[in-house]
Amino acid sequence: MTHSLKNRITSLCVGLVLLTTLVSVASFWWSTSQFQEQKVDQDISVAQNVYKQYLTSKESLLLTAAKVLTADFGFKQAVATRDAGTISSVLYNHSQRIDAQLMLLIDLSGQLISSNLEQGAFEDDLRPLLAELFNAQEQSTFVVLNNELYQVILLPVKAPRTIAYSLVGFKIDDSVASELKSLTGMDVSFVGSADNLVISSLDERPTPFEPVSYFNSATTSRIFGEYPVYRNRDINLASLATHPIIILLSADLTQSYSDFEKLFFTLIILSILTMFVGVITSSLLANNLTTPLSQLVVIAKQFAQGNYNFEFKGKKQSTEITTLVNAFDNMGNDINKREQQISFQARHDTLTGFYNRSAMLEVLDKELSELTQYTLVAIDIKGLRHINDKLGPRIGDECIKTVACRISEFSDEFGGIHARIGGDEFLTVFSSSAVSEKKCGIEGLIARLQECYTIQKLKINLQFSTGVLQYPSQGTASDDLVRRVLIAVENAANNQNHIHYYQDGEDEAHLDRLIMLDELKQAISDDDGQLFMTYQPKLHMQTQKIDKVESLIRWQRKDGSWVNPELFIDLAERSGLIVELTAWVINTVVAQVADWKSKGIELQAAINVSAQDIAFPGFHAALVATLKKHNVDARLITIELTERDMIENEEKGIKALKDLKQIGVKISLDDYGVGQTSLGRLKMLPIDELKLDKCFILKLDASQKDQFIVQSSITLGHQLGFSVVAEGVETEESLALLKTMQCDHAQGYYLSRPLKADLLEQWLEEYYGKN
Repeated sequence: MTHSLKNRITSLCVGLVLLTTLVSVASFWWSTSQFQEQKVDQDISVAQNVYKQYLTSKESLLLTAAKVLTADFGFKQAVATRDAGTISSVLYNHSQRIDAQLMLLIDLSGQLISSNLEQGAFEDDLRPLLAELFNAQEQSTFVVLNNELYQVILLPVKAPRTIAYSLVGFKIDDSVASELKSLTGMDVSFVGSADNLVISSLDERPTPFEPVSYFNSATTSRIFGEYPVYRNRDINLASLATHPIIILLSADLTQSYSDFEKLFFTLIILSILTMFVGVITSSLLANNLTTPLSQLVVIAKQFAQGNYNFEFKGKKQSTEITTLVNAFDNMGNDINKREQQISFQARHDTLTGFYNRSAMLEVLDKELSELTQYTLVAIDIKGLRHINDKLGPRIGDECIKTVACRISEFSDEFGGIHARIGGDEFLTVFSSSAVSEKKCGIEGLIARLQECYTIQKLKINLQFSTGVLQYPSQGTASDDLVRRVLIAVENAANNQNHIHYYQDGEDEAHLDRLIMLDELKQAISDDDGQLFMTYQPKLHMQTQKIDKVESLIRWQRKDGSWVNPELFIDLAERSGLIVELTAWVINTVVAQVADWKSKGIELQAAINVSAQDIAFPGFHAALVATLKKHNVDARLITIELTERDMIENEEKGIKALKDLKQIGVKISLDDYGVGQTSLGRLKMLPIDELKLDKCFILKLDASQKDQFIVQSSITLGHQLGFSVVAEGVETEESLALLKTMQCDHAQGYYLSRPLKADLLEQWLEEYYGKN
């Protein structure tokens, strides 16, 4: 089935009719069921009232008859004299007058004196009931005598005291039940469970017949399944406690089921007719609506093919359709304009109007010919992020637009092609032959770019890194050209040069760095032993004890080759992997400190971290978590930073270091003396230790100038409250001089090279064994 609008409208209308029908049927079902239940309950209640009135009238008749009998003087005299003939005659005649089936005279001891029936017919059944009957005098009671049910009333015969009892009763049999059924329209059953008595109006009875079970379990098959035939109600009769009697009223429901089914089928037929009319009507409505819409679909397909001129051929049957057609006309014109704008924006940078990166790659593939030499110049604006941060993005955008304008002014005369290939990167391509001296031409471009900029009355000086590549000698594919010229830009930035000309092999070296970076990531993730820590001991100059170590990372690749730490750490810093690498180092070192402590070796371990680590928001929390994980005191960990790291992130760095000091971590300023830390900044840094750079220590015993610098640095450090560590001690003489200068700690090859943890433990045993 197709999901057309016409079919959906038809389906909706039919669905609404069907839903209405279902709701109507459900409502009819529920209301009819409720009405039928209420009607049956009312009928049963009416039947119950009829039964009560019938039995009440019988009871009144019994009471009147019994009182007339017991009040008769002749009868009293006959009872007093035990005149059997008179008593028998009176009982018989009286029973005939009131149509009573039972007339008994009982003495005070419960012995039967006389009866209108055959003597002894039910004397045995009567005797056990007399005690309860005596307690229910002048009250109608139902009793079972000789397996027959009677409604009886017991009255005393007084002359003037009680001399006997008269028991008068009506027999309750099937004819009585049938009479009650004719009055109420319901089957009536008298049930005495103690006497296995059953009297019922039911004409055809199963054998054996148990009315309670029969009437409650009888079912009839209807169109919706099996349903009970009767609705029943139990009524307790005024009977003896030891011989209870109930009336079971049973209302036949079959006729109500038939009436309901007739109404139901009538409703179904009406619903089908309504649905048929609804289908015809909805089809006509849907056709009138979808015909013009089909024409609009054709127009939309023309739009999709880029044809925005159309003629509507359908009938505008309504104001809404006319409005929709006009809207399509306006939309076609708007889409045409917007498509041209989007097409331009998809290939051009919105800020400068230059090609974007993807468009530039297409242009290079189409425009460059190997028969002509081209020069590709990639230009990166240094420090643009700082301009955005300090002066705002609007100033930064103006800088970008002005730089683009100068690039265009310079290279347009050579037929240049321009692109903005990154946030702060540009690429311009022009014919090499158009510039008589390429080198001077490119240097002239850089000189022009470095001239002062005036942005919103602000004087701004920008610095640039430039990469230069020759086509086709250094590449022909557009991807290769862009990648290699950007490698040249990166090398220009790393080497602090304004211009770097791409050299053959740099692409491969860049690829090697990427491979090395990928291997480093894998080594950190696998933690399979390629990366490991070594520890160089630090000697406490006064106690001659080894109480500190510096943790140094090493990497031996799977092929057995060693990677210089400066190389892969620099690579990690440039790629942003340094945070993960530092996290690995901290976890390894803290775990090792914990292991040493368990062996009775307490050493304070220094860990080198970078500016990126300190600036990372989760660094502090990760360090605290690691210390807690290995149950290591924060005072056993020292964080070492270089002066360069502090200068690049001074504000954030000082705050982060203060937070570390609050938990007990020691802070050491590494490579002191070769950086740019002023004395004013030094006093503000929250550090605990100065670590003198090894360039002052390596030839300390032979250089008097180095001795002056080291001595003054140690004195200054102590006066500022710092401890001082000298690294690079390689001779006994240098160690002696440091002791004389009151340096706090010393480390270097003279004491020991960096060692793995197990070798360091052996070295400590040997050291303390000698000393």
